[in-house]
Formats: sequence, C-alpha cells, structure tokens
Amino acid sequence: MINVISGKSVRLGGIILALCGTLSCQTRPNLVIHQSDDLSVVLRTLPAGYPSLQPYAHSYVIQPTNTVNILESLKYKTGSVLPFSRGPHHNVFSRNQVARLAPALSQALSQAQPQDVVAFTVTDDARSDRRTKGLGFVVGNELHLIIEELRKPLYEGEQKTYQQQVSQWELLLGDGQRYYASRPGGKGAITNWIITPLR
Repeated sequence: MINVISGKSVRLGGIILALCGTLSCQTRPNLVIHQSDDLSVVLRTLPAGYPSLQPYAHSYVIQPTNTVNILESLKYKTGSVLPFSRGPHHNVFSRNQVARLAPALSQALSQAQPQDVVAFTVTDDARSDRRTKGLGFVVGNELHLIIEELRKPLYEGEQKTYQQQVSQWELLLGDGQRYYASRPGGKGAITNWIITPLR
C-alpha cells in the first residue's frame, strides 16, 4: 500500500512539475532595450488593471523620425482650480527627452512579441528627480501611448491604476489622434491614453 501511495505521489508531483514548467515557458522575463540614469525602456507584459487588447501587432517597425514626430505632438494641459478655466498647454516631452526616447521606443516595438508592451521611464531635463513614465504598443496600425506619470517626483508612492489622478492633467488630442474609450461610441474617454494612426 505504501508503494501505491508513493507511486501516485511521484506521478502527481511529475504532473505538477510539468504544468509549472509549461506555464513558465509561456511568459518570458522583461527584456531591457535601454537602461541608463535618465532613460529606461523595457519590453514586458501589460500590467494588471489595464484592458487587454492582445494580440498586439508586434513586431512593428516605426521609423525613428516618425516616432519623434508622434512624441513631439503630445501635449497636455494642467487642471485649474477655477471652473471652466483651462490651464496652459505644455509638451509632454522636451526635445532632449524625445531625442533619447524615440530611437529606443522604435527599437523596442521592432523587437516586441505579440504579448509585449513597451514600458518607458524618462527623467525630466531640468529636474532629474522627476520622471515621466508610460507604456506603448501597437494595435492594428495604431500606436497606443499611455502616460502613467507626468513629471512625478521619484520619492512619491507608486500609482496603481491606468487613469491619472482627477484634475491634475490631461493629454490633448493632435491631428488624427483619439483617446482610448472604455465604452462603445467614444464614451468613457481615458485622457492619459492617446491613440495615433500610423498609416
């Protein structure tokens, strides 16, 4: 009877080991494309809490000059304490940030697998203790860019949700761009998630 139980235990252990091995083969570790003090670009899976739009159209080649144009087009406005008042418009990325981020973002998208997104963090030019953090991926022929943090001080706690804190800032739409909408018909627009057509 002891041999029968130990035989079943060995078989069960083998099945569990095989399942664990299969599951671990399906996800690959993060792939670092660029890592320095002022820029981090990594391929990873989409963080929990985001709606899944997989499979992504990766690998996808975007010429660095096109990536520069898209990043330079991103603008935001800050919230205002007065109702119906609009804050000033600002570039999301400075020219120096665009020059650093664009080639690495293009390279990452060209190396991405269908389950990968590009996670990036770029420090502020004037204040190296502030960072802008986001995600990028391609669905169909459209580039999705999510700005998770905008010039956020490094010492503040991590933000867990994909929507920025209310009334702090929002991205502004450029030519042909639209917000990701959480409901059909453009309802429930997420104003830190910009979709840009690539063709």
